[in-house]
Amino acid sequence: MEKHGTSFSADQISRARSEFKQAGVSISDWAQRHGVPAALVYSVLSGKSQCTRGRSHHVAVLLGLKAPPDRPSVKNLLPEHLVGTESVAPTN
Repeated sequence: MEKHGTSFSADQISRARSEFKQAGVSISDWAQRHGVPAALVYSVLSGKSQCTRGRSHHVAVLLGLKAPPDRPSVKNLLPEHLVGTESVAPTN
């Protein structure tokens, strides 16, 4: 599997897919439980999405492919009203 402009590697994607198999959880079920479209999760896991912002970024964070936005370097970039919130709902 090759990298398609994402900020994570094919190995990370492979590990995420393996975790689904090891846990016996379908990607569709996982997506439904997390309130995200299954097609978007498949897009992220296939490397077709850049996951730079919005819902695809949110999915990549949920999958553990990207760091959550609570890191100090990211907090400095967020508007003050979003800093310290439990989760930031994606807008697109």
